[in-house]
Amino acid sequence: MKVKIFCLLILLCTQIQAKVFNLKNDFWSSASLFDKSSTQKYHLGIQYKPTISLNMIQKEAFEIDCEVIADLSYKYIKNDSIHFEEKKAEIYRGWIRYSGSQFEARVGLQKINFGPAQLLRSLKWFDTIDPRDPQEETGGVQAVLFRYYFLNNANIWFWGIYAKDELKGLEVFPSKEDSFEFGGRIQYPFEFCEAALSYHHRELENTFEDRLGFDARWDFEMGLWIEAVAAKYIENTFTPNWEKFLTLGADYTIPLGNGIHILGEHFVYSKSEGDLLESSYKAESSAISLNYPIGLFDNIVVMIAYDWESENWSRFLSYQRNYNYLSIYLNLSWNPEMSNLDPEQISTDGKSVQMMIGYSF
Repeated sequence: MKVKIFCLLILLCTQIQAKVFNLKNDFWSSASLFDKSSTQKYHLGIQYKPTISLNMIQKEAFEIDCEVIADLSYKYIKNDSIHFEEKKAEIYRGWIRYSGSQFEARVGLQKINFGPAQLLRSLKWFDTIDPRDPQEETGGVQAVLFRYYFLNNANIWFWGIYAKDELKGLEVFPSKEDSFEFGGRIQYPFEFCEAALSYHHRELENTFEDRLGFDARWDFEMGLWIEAVAAKYIENTFTPNWEKFLTLGADYTIPLGNGIHILGEHFVYSKSEGDLLESSYKAESSAISLNYPIGLFDNIVVMIAYDWESENWSRFLSYQRNYNYLSIYLNLSWNPEMSNLDPEQISTDGKSVQMMIGYSF
């Protein structure tokens, strides 16, 4: 039904006398082959994501625009004893925005993410972006988002989210079905760093959660950053009193050849049934990525992560070639089948080789 509405919107938009109308097409195909010891054998997939961008009103003081993205995909999965198909036809994004020179207000199905961390993110509140995914795919949230930008580059955010009974980001417990969540963020540029405070409130089935986050980034000879989150639950028998997340990160470009960009992060998750500073359970992991441009079109990316509790390594090597419209990725993965860390942070797909081809116009 939603895709039919999307097709009708395409026909309607062609009749609207708008100043700017744009249709972008993204085609992706992928093939994954797994090690013979894995329960998975191979995956084949194809995806088409058309994007409609429409500038409906453009005035000197403000403008109104919208964007709709459909996701049409097919995937064939072969495991040890079974094979099955996954078909998808849904709206991936759909929002309308009212904006001016220093503000924007956006309503609809959209992506909300923030924070300086890239590999092991403590501020992964509303998205599930995988740093290895060139598409940066993530489910959106039904939300109202307002952002205001001050002249000194400070900015303030407010949001309200219509929640479903499903997990978002690093959530351990899903929100209550058909509940409303709200929060905000203020970011301020200091002389040597940029820092921000974020807050979010949501309702669970048997309790409420208040989440407070702090992040900051310093840029010296090397970049340094921190993300810290504390989530407080009202006491009950189903959730801990506190959940805590911490990410420490740094990056530097080594001046060898075309420049080797190296980025590292350390992540700590803990929870407690008592005070904030106590910990009844703790899990830690570390990750590092190296990026080296071979030439104008070619790039090599290496990512390695280590789970300190299970002593498991996750490894990822990617050769990438990008043209104006065509992108080719050859990915090699060597990951544990299981990990004690949250699966959104560390892959658990065993050994595999993957070819991805994307074409955009």
